[in-house]
Amino acid sequence: MLPGIAIREEDVTPIRQKDCQVFTLVSGTNYAEPMIMRAIHWVPGPSQSRSDPQHDEYLYVMEGVAQVSIGEDVGTELAEGFAVQIPAGVSWRLDVGPVGLRVMSFLVPSPSTPWAASLAKDVSAVRNVSQLGAQSAQVASSDRQFEVLFDVESGSRGATMFVGFIPTSGAPEHYHVYDELCCIVRGSGFLHSNGQAQPISRGSAFHVAPRLLHSIENPNPEDLWILGVFRPEGSAAAAFYPDGRPAPTNTD
Repeated sequence: MLPGIAIREEDVTPIRQKDCQVFTLVSGTNYAEPMIMRAIHWVPGPSQSRSDPQHDEYLYVMEGVAQVSIGEDVGTELAEGFAVQIPAGVSWRLDVGPVGLRVMSFLVPSPSTPWAASLAKDVSAVRNVSQLGAQSAQVASSDRQFEVLFDVESGSRGATMFVGFIPTSGAPEHYHVYDELCCIVRGSGFLHSNGQAQPISRGSAFHVAPRLLHSIENPNPEDLWILGVFRPEGSAAAAFYPDGRPAPTNTD
């Protein structure tokens, strides 16, 4: 999948596992140490235990309820708007509610690989679960606000997970120097990139490569919510205009 091109679950063939279906939306093919984005649909009941030695994993609940057990922490409740971070090598499992569970999964290479090791920051305690709305909103460019779910302060050593709230009209064309995976979690609008205006709505996903010019247009009265995971860990307000000027709230 090329950077700046929107994709949805129905555009890919899922891999069926015993307890879930996995839709790989951004595979990272042709990139060294890539981030990967997937949509996962879990069936009701207990899941298999999982552990990934090569990736830190970040989950965001789109629909459904479940309990998550991570390492020695057992039975934390999850519902729509909850996010989970699981460091590489830590085992975890789910007990999924009766209607199933749909999550977005982001895999970020752990510091066991050279590039990821050079980006990683020192962390102390890891907070495994965050809930959207429990953290203070911060200001980005063009009246856009965002809420950070995971960063270095919550024990995320290599990436930042946030939800951005884009009002009517949206942000101007800009770029970032970080590498970012995005998914729309509420609302609809247009992704402008690669000379195209692509319609996006809940579930639309895309990859924003470093220095790719892009913008999100929201023609609707209600905010558009965009879930993003980017590396290296840093500020979600770190944006630049096409001429290289930093956005007004860029403090990086």
